[in-house]
Amino acid sequence: MKIHHLRNVTFVIEAEDKFILVDPMLGKKGTIAPFTLFRYKAKRNPLVSLPKNSQQILDKITDCLITHLHPDHLDKAGEEFLREKNIPIVCNSEDKKALLKRGLNVRNALNYWESQNYFEGKIVGIPAKHGYGWVSGLMGKVMGFYIELSNSPSIYISADTVFTEDVNRALTELNPDISVVD
Repeated sequence: MKIHHLRNVTFVIEAEDKFILVDPMLGKKGTIAPFTLFRYKAKRNPLVSLPKNSQQILDKITDCLITHLHPDHLDKAGEEFLREKNIPIVCNSEDKKALLKRGLNVRNALNYWESQNYFEGKIVGIPAKHGYGWVSGLMGKVMGFYIELSNSPSIYISADTVFTEDVNRALTELNPDISVVD
């Protein structure tokens, strides 16, 4: 297994003939409004350009995981890419309707702690939370993923989350070989 980091939380899991894109923020540098206005000096996003080899990697994408619908995890360019290539998507069941409305190909929609067949293995939806208290409610639903594929190490993708009992459970009970914590 290889992990190709493209930017922010956008990366590709390469496992044999599978290339799984996670949270595609694929727009050009500076094409999205700032995510903060008060705490830090506002900067347009993405802050960096995609790496030079990104198109070569993106040409091989077979599947996509979307943890939630914030633009730093799925921007307009990411949506266009997924639509044009008709890439199958795995997402939280609560995001399915919105993604279908955007013309995307949702193959699997998971509930929290639900396990489904995924290629020759399985995928489990792991609860995630953006923050504590009322902030968490304002920021919306998030889902991490635990994946087991044949002939590959297991991997846990935390998504945008603070440390919770669910994160602890994913790390201790599922005991992934690789953890990508964003």
